[in-house]
Amino acid sequence: MAVDKNLFLYDLAVVAIMKNEGPYVKEWLDYHLLAGVNHFYIYDNESLDNMKKILQPYIERRIVTYNFYPGKQKQMEAYLDAVKKYKFSCRYMTFLDGDEFIFPQNNKGIVEVADEILSDKPTAGGVHILWYMFGSNFQERADYSRGILERFTRHATNQHDLGKSIVNPRRINYITNPHRMNYFYDSVEINEDTLKFFPSGNYKISDKIVVNHYYWKSREEYAKKLSNGDVAFGERNQSVSNFNHDKDNEIFDDSILKYRAARLKGGGN
Repeated sequence: MAVDKNLFLYDLAVVAIMKNEGPYVKEWLDYHLLAGVNHFYIYDNESLDNMKKILQPYIERRIVTYNFYPGKQKQMEAYLDAVKKYKFSCRYMTFLDGDEFIFPQNNKGIVEVADEILSDKPTAGGVHILWYMFGSNFQERADYSRGILERFTRHATNQHDLGKSIVNPRRINYITNPHRMNYFYDSVEINEDTLKFFPSGNYKISDKIVVNHYYWKSREEYAKKLSNGDVAFGERNQSVSNFNHDKDNEIFDDSILKYRAARLKGGGN
């Protein structure tokens, strides 16, 4: 995985396709900037809120590359477009939703942790990082005066078996789902199962880095999510009756807030 860092504009870029994420996108951007992301390729899937206006200062600072991307079921298409256009601009690329926050399990930056995992694995296409699913904190109503990270501090007891990946985009062959990339034949995905086959793989990836997934939020926000449709599959087939106040609320965990505070204090380096 070792490459010349001087070849790229960015060490780490995030690709995201978003629809009506205006209330959340600033917190999401600012957190990931603190965590070491250098650039964002945002695909706006016909948002009807003020997301473009919120993004404008980041666009002007050349932190965000904005693409208006209309149509239904556009997630995989947008991801492939980003790989085609930007794979030589960034050393690492990751594909996130607006409710996903990559969280190193220490005060290190995301790139530093990715290097720790991948630098001695020359055949690695990327590393798969598992979700922690965060629940509603038993909230009915949306409180947009506070951020997601402050409002939702309880997650499921066990990690989900899905997550997202940090990848070398030049090793991606094609993408058929948002969770795992399909790499060229000479590349492997580093995950909790394949890690053990490497001499330095005597640890768990989730001991170093996870993805906090704030899927449910409050009942009000869940209902709004359903009404927005899905950037991957079009109309959502769930009902707000699927919302369960008790789901994914077992464990109190505000460690991402401590991480953010430490990164702020240290300047995010």
